[in-house]
Amino acid sequence: MRQFSLTVLTCLIGAGCQPNAPTPTITDSQVIGPVTHVRDGDTIEVADVPIRLNGVTCDELGTPMGKQATAAMRTLVAGQRVSCSLSGQKSYDRKIGRCQLATGQDLGEELISQGVCGRCERYDKQGTYVRAQTNAGPFRGKIPKYCN
Repeated sequence: MRQFSLTVLTCLIGAGCQPNAPTPTITDSQVIGPVTHVRDGDTIEVADVPIRLNGVTCDELGTPMGKQATAAMRTLVAGQRVSCSLSGQKSYDRKIGRCQLATGQDLGEELISQGVCGRCERYDKQGTYVRAQTNAGPFRGKIPKYCN
């Protein structure tokens, strides 16, 4: 009875009582699940796993462009499940990968198309984001030296 009460209390507090929510998939090569947190424009947490978008750069959160990028990401992923293909690399505590919505919409491509983030050429060797950056025009934010 005590376990049942604890479970009900957890659901009432709002710690994720969604009986039909699919279980997240977390492996070395992919993470599929709900976006649980937006850190900034190019870093999200999917099923509590921090993921840095590969091939994309956004200004830091404390800057006007960084705030725009973060707001755009929050709008894009609000209430969404995403699928992230991981590169196997890490940056600090974050796994590196490319993420898309269930519709197939690539998060990095969308943020670049909106002009709130830019293409990081060094980490986009396949040219995935060339067209989006060309169509959006030059990125108005700061491209870090490590992107060249």
